Amino acid sequence: MEQIKLQVETTKIIKLLASEIYDSPYALLRENIQNAYDAILMRLQIDNSFDPKIEVKINGNEVIISDNGIGMDLNTLKNNYWKAGSSGKNNDEARRAGVVGTFGIGAMANFGICKHLKIETHYFGSNTTIISDVEKDKLSISEECINVDMRQENIGSGTIIYATLDDSIFLDNSAAVSYILPYIQYLEIPIIFNGKLLSKKVYYNNSHHSEIMSKEKLTIANIQCDIKLYTMDSNGSISIYINNIFVNGCGIKGDIFLTQGQRTIFGLRNKFGLATLPLNSVFIFGGIVNLSILQPTAGREAISRDSIQFVSNIIMGIEKISAEELAKHDACDRNHYFLNYIYTNHRYDLANKVKIQALPERIFCQLGNLQRKINGKEVVYYSGDDRQIIEQYSNENTLLLLLSNDNPRRNIQQYIVTAKGIEQVSDNPKLLCILDEKELSSAEFAVILRIGNILKDDYLISESNIYFAEISHRAPNLVDYKNNMLYVYLSRDSANLLQVINIYKESYELFDPFVKDYVRNYLYQKIMPYVPSSTRQGADALYKILQRKRELYTIGLEDLGEIELLLKDLKSGKIDRYEFINITLNARNQQKQTVRSEQIGELEHEFSNIVCQNNHNTLDENIVINADIATPSIRMLDNNTAKKILKTEIKYPQLNNFSLFLGLSDNLYQKHNDFFLEPHTTKVIWSMHKIIYIFTHVSNRITLYYEIELRDILGDNQTGGQSIPTTTIISKNRIFIPIIDELKSIFEIKNKQLSFHVRYDLISDLESDD
Repeated sequence: MEQIKLQVETTKIIKLLASEIYDSPYALLRENIQNAYDAILMRLQIDNSFDPKIEVKINGNEVIISDNGIGMDLNTLKNNYWKAGSSGKNNDEARRAGVVGTFGIGAMANFGICKHLKIETHYFGSNTTIISDVEKDKLSISEECINVDMRQENIGSGTIIYATLDDSIFLDNSAAVSYILPYIQYLEIPIIFNGKLLSKKVYYNNSHHSEIMSKEKLTIANIQCDIKLYTMDSNGSISIYINNIFVNGCGIKGDIFLTQGQRTIFGLRNKFGLATLPLNSVFIFGGIVNLSILQPTAGREAISRDSIQFVSNIIMGIEKISAEELAKHDACDRNHYFLNYIYTNHRYDLANKVKIQALPERIFCQLGNLQRKINGKEVVYYSGDDRQIIEQYSNENTLLLLLSNDNPRRNIQQYIVTAKGIEQVSDNPKLLCILDEKELSSAEFAVILRIGNILKDDYLISESNIYFAEISHRAPNLVDYKNNMLYVYLSRDSANLLQVINIYKESYELFDPFVKDYVRNYLYQKIMPYVPSSTRQGADALYKILQRKRELYTIGLEDLGEIELLLKDLKSGKIDRYEFINITLNARNQQKQTVRSEQIGELEHEFSNIVCQNNHNTLDENIVINADIATPSIRMLDNNTAKKILKTEIKYPQLNNFSLFLGLSDNLYQKHNDFFLEPHTTKVIWSMHKIIYIFTHVSNRITLYYEIELRDILGDNQTGGQSIPTTTIISKNRIFIPIIDELKSIFEIKNKQLSFHVRYDLISDLESDD
């Protein structure tokens, strides 16, 4: 039997272990600071009498990083630092010290951007300093190539790294600070960068907060912890601090500090930054989750899915406790996200201190104090704004409650007054009569048929009756549901419907998309409660479809090299089964996306059926779309496009005035296009080098996040997050999402193409009980 020698191309291995693992050339700073921090933690385990310190200097093309940690002996230097894939921190001693890194990339992390690496290290308690260096061009796995020298001296322990950068690499000092600051700013040891202290900041300071709750050994999502809840300002915003955390009786080192309005949640391990946690919360919590159990991926570009799910469960529990405690205080009435929590989770029992306006006294009553009679007056409520009706019912004999115009406050008020049996002053449009089909024009009859088909095909409402009718209050339409049948009544006087009818007469080829837009913009919010996908059963059915598609995923031949390396590491014991599964799962949902200049198209050319409607003014530009309400995608399923970015110079109201659209990855389209066919909300978060889209299904039970990792870091002030009106466009072969104005410049094509990595995944609570 003939045998051949396994050959490995050193250059490609170095590229894999450095350039393609890490997200930025500045990652060299982060990885070496993390190694230095781990070394200090290891020394503190055996010696707490020294003053720990890490210094970083950038001097031209040289980076110097020094620490006074435990240092390395010759064995550690050879078998861990200079040996990729082998870590000296996968042991009980290191875990007790709370080290951050355990992947064993070692020296290889530097060779993505440096051409020469030198290390001087002195192990704690020894009398030997080891000096070792190598040129990147001389690296080899088959020959001895790394220089090692020793000198005997009695000095303090520690390590100094000297990295000489490639000629093509330049590290800007201000950009370097912006990159590493989120990772190291909360470390309790000094990190000195070119003489400036960057660390020792605190994320938790209760001096500016008013404590409203403090409980010990409280159980949240299967963990026991101490918790403090604070109100922050006159708007009733809250912050929450959690520490002394135990899971199944085992202590977890770390703490959690979350504040409303910050939106972005950043994960830390032993106060060293890992990555942003892509989580969605009703309270819009942001802040710090510093837990020893958080597991980063190898390049630290993301947190593991298990870690995300663990934190997600904690935050759900935190929101429940926060809502229940805040409900005891008057400040809850001013907290919009608290009201959202009540409405979203049907916790109307927490609404006692939420207020409603009462006339003629012009006071605000708490909902918990409402009765059908107050001080001898009959109590009624009104949901409209007609001044004549308000004046008629607010008098010496009647107390009139006015529902707020703002949701979700209005929905909560409506539920409570109804539950208390308080009578409503009617201001609702009424059906006066249904027009006979014989009275309808052919265009009107076509509208009826087409709306019925759209409700069936696009919204899964199989049974509906559509009529033209006379409606009071000049209402454009009415929707009713009785005996398992949806009834839609359309007014001939509706200006928006008249435009659709005119299109039928003048440009029949545009009739179908116009009717779809009419249903989406003017009927959907009324029929939404009757759309099957908005129910638990509908969400469950969709999730099963998505999971079934996920099982079809296969790894292509081009991935076999990496998989074989992983299998080899698994077989040799370098990684365990858990690490193998995590790495392969992460690789499955990550891909590199490239957009070339020829793949940018004019939106008007690719989707003429959408944009040409603007010439006929079919949509009211003054309509404000509530970004928090799940709405359907714009379906262009007959259109095929090879473009990946679509742009327009015109602000189209039917596209919510967005002028740039990005195509999602082909893999996502193949695996999860069913998700986007359902109504959903859209949120975008951006910070550092990442842009994250969070799409939440109408049922609030399934969330899909789509993460874009950019090559370059965003600007110093480019960070934020917001909910945007859902304007997802689905074509025959691609899904497009809108790019907000703040991020449009990022997607300008330079050097003929734009490349970035994308990652996506589903988070679901369908397995939990209501």
